[in-house]
Amino acid sequence: MKNLPIPLLTFLAAQVGGAVWFAAQLESRVYTLETEDYTSQLQMIKENRRYIQEAIMPSYEIGDNWDNPHHNNWVKAGGWNDK
Repeated sequence: MKNLPIPLLTFLAAQVGGAVWFAAQLESRVYTLETEDYTSQLQMIKENRRYIQEAIMPSYEIGDNWDNPHHNNWVKAGGWNDK
């Protein structure tokens, strides 16, 4: 251990510290997921979906089926491909 340079030891200590910090964040997130009540978020998701179906989709004259002319044109134009 005496032959290792100080910058290498500092680098390794920073890596270990980062790993501990990352693991602590993961544990906190898992705890939050296990204990949080999601009923209000689920209600909001349902309301958003209803708004999309009843307001947005009719305004663009699109249906809730897979044969969507706007989507088909978008796919023919390249979809997500950057040009």
